[in-house]
Amino acid sequence: MDVKLVQHAVGQGGLFSGTLSAGGKPLRWAYDCGSNQADALAREIATVAAGGDLDLLFLSHLDSDHVNGIDKLLSRVKVREVVLPYLDEETIVATLARDAGQESLSGVFVEAVGDLAGWFGSRGVETITFVDGRTDEEGDGPVVPGAPEGGGEGDCETKWTREAEEISDPITAERQATGTARMQRVAPDAALIVSTPNSQLNWALVPYVHQPSSAQKKAFDDVLEAEFGKISKKEIAQAAKDPAVRKRLRDCYDALWSDHNLVSMTLYAGPISKGPIGVELRARPIYHDWRWRRDADQVGGWMLTGDAHLNGVRRRQRFLKFYERFTPMINVLMLPHHGSIHNHSVEVLDAMPELWIGFAAAGPNSYGHPHEDVRDAVKAHRRASFHKVGEKRSSQIVMEIRMP
Repeated sequence: MDVKLVQHAVGQGGLFSGTLSAGGKPLRWAYDCGSNQADALAREIATVAAGGDLDLLFLSHLDSDHVNGIDKLLSRVKVREVVLPYLDEETIVATLARDAGQESLSGVFVEAVGDLAGWFGSRGVETITFVDGRTDEEGDGPVVPGAPEGGGEGDCETKWTREAEEISDPITAERQATGTARMQRVAPDAALIVSTPNSQLNWALVPYVHQPSSAQKKAFDDVLEAEFGKISKKEIAQAAKDPAVRKRLRDCYDALWSDHNLVSMTLYAGPISKGPIGVELRARPIYHDWRWRRDADQVGGWMLTGDAHLNGVRRRQRFLKFYERFTPMINVLMLPHHGSIHNHSVEVLDAMPELWIGFAAAGPNSYGHPHEDVRDAVKAHRRASFHKVGEKRSSQIVMEIRMP
């Protein structure tokens, strides 16, 4: 089994791609597709598209710098399944409100969230899978079976470890029409395992979604009703094309989520358990070259965090509890929110003893990303190096893995 993982150099945004091959049709996936640096994003979308169609596209959340390249990507390749954090009515309207406040709300985005099944379906997506979220107090780790003794060969495919439930559109409450993407919802502890026709492989894709509390959602509902009266959220979403409505939405949002991190889906991509593997990791100006040396310390796991807010104690503890089975196997960590100090915790770094690189996906920005204290914290780790993935191709990170 061969795996190639790439953090693409798109600047202030995010685009990660992975390819897993076991001798037949490979599995290809991506995580986020957006940037504030349009030229770099277009260049890297072309690179991803040159590799062929995607089986999975994970979207951490709907900030424009994480999703504004999706339309271009979908025009270049077919994506079989899009995976999103579950977006209920409050979340969708709050996202519209947030982007309105940041003056990044586009007509395409309003169209997409108003009819997710139709928008994605018209661009060739077969399935939209929503991953349910958890609050700070809920649940244990993901449902992932043990790794097999040996690998198999053939075409790669994925399977959710929890049965998916078909759902209607969260805004329109309508079932999908013919020709639109099928919509389904999986439990918070669901994960994707990879297999060939004759064997499960030692690889998993494990998403985790933190969601606002029911009290926060109710408070937002109350503010919306006070501002707009008793009209449906579908009507509010459709009205968001009007700048005056966007201004009112922004005021509602700022009253509740001023940190602008409503929901973000993290993703572990890596082995289910340690084993003898070979790893080559390239990241300039850092250069690690283990030349396929096989030992148990080379574990090959990546953690992608989007804009996860991990400086809050309970939220961080919940995150680490969920992933405690996998944190000892993480070699590469995406520092949350482009290396923002407001999303960072040393406790997260300390939970990853085999960490080689903590990177920030950051280009020119007015927010001070990545923060100096975050860089210093990574450098203080017992073996990790800090790396900034900017808009220049030379800053990308590439890891290649060989497993039996």
